[in-house]
Amino acid sequence: MLTENLQIYKDTKELARLLLTYQAQVPKVVRYGEFARAVGLACEAMDMLYVANSDVHERLWALTRFLQIVGSIRSRVSLFVETRTLSARQGVNLMRGIDKIQRQGTGWRKSSQSQSIEAVRATMESCPA
Repeated sequence: MLTENLQIYKDTKELARLLLTYQAQVPKVVRYGEFARAVGLACEAMDMLYVANSDVHERLWALTRFLQIVGSIRSRVSLFVETRTLSARQGVNLMRGIDKIQRQGTGWRKSSQSQSIEAVRATMESCPA
């Protein structure tokens, strides 16, 4: 399946789109600093989904990195809301999206871990002792 067709990719792209939309509304000192970094992180998260979907050997690493990146975005959004750089409504919109993609990413990573463990077991069982 193409990465662009995955729901997690679509939701991560929507998060990046929302961040870009809100970026125009924040003060310049934040817009070109940490807010720009949050947008960059969202794009990096989309890149990690490409890696996870295309390279089975790098999947666990890419999904773990994806979840770390999304956690960094969450921290920034929380800070932006606390400092009133973003409105509470904007923060809620972003956090809903973040929660959704974190659940999807965690589920995919757990599934991939289980598959990796099963593959190792099968390999070990097929090898003569």
